[in-house]
Amino acid sequence: MNPSARALVNYWWLVAVGLVLGILAAVLVVSQQSSKKYTAETKLFVNSPNDPYLRTQQTQLTPQAPKLHAVRTTTPGSSGSTTKLQSVAQPPSVSYSAPDTQTLVNAANLYPLLIESDKIANIREAQAGTIPGTVKANALNSSTNTFGVFRPSSLPIVEVKATSRTAANASELATATVAAFKTWIVDQQRSSRIPSAQRITVQQLETPVVTTTGGPSWGLPLFIGALVVLGFCGLAVIADNARPARETDRASEPVTRTAASPHA
Repeated sequence: MNPSARALVNYWWLVAVGLVLGILAAVLVVSQQSSKKYTAETKLFVNSPNDPYLRTQQTQLTPQAPKLHAVRTTTPGSSGSTTKLQSVAQPPSVSYSAPDTQTLVNAANLYPLLIESDKIANIREAQAGTIPGTVKANALNSSTNTFGVFRPSSLPIVEVKATSRTAANASELATATVAAFKTWIVDQQRSSRIPSAQRITVQQLETPVVTTTGGPSWGLPLFIGALVVLGFCGLAVIADNARPARETDRASEPVTRTAASPHA
């Protein structure tokens, strides 16, 4: 029999202990890993009723103050006439300029703070109930460096990310958050009596896309478990190799014989 195999047979109990401890080590590593999470992401387009991103110029009308004109009137039955000043409305002046898109970009950099606020969360809960998970929002391509300096986005796009332990909850949370924010912004515009032509609109560009993050990985736990088992197998081989040496030492010891009795 192969010496290594013989060692494992002779010290099978060491191999069994190593197998049990290896399984326990693998389970412990798995328990320390993060659980799987699902993230649903959607994008919002900040726009206005005149669609500035679809035109190269916009027409601007500037009201003009009325002018006073002298109007002469004649009184019937008399040869005289009177002159009065009458206000005459003037047509607005027409000018052409590039569309104002910076206002929409500034709004897109502000809206993530509103989307993450408690006010939107309360509206969402009233409309869709309690949905477990967290919501994060940011303007597309915006960033904050290690010194805390914020670099705003140059695009009127807002990313909304909802994270939960199930894909259904993540998608539902993202959809409900967008709906709650739309409700809030329309209510604010109505209460402030902002004309429809001057309101900012929010359009959802896509249905939420769900991705997974985290979750247990079996590579590292299996490696650690196998390492523990191999370690105990190595102890079995070392113990078996040391046994013949002990038996040889006992065989080489002198045998003490008892002297024969004189009466034998």
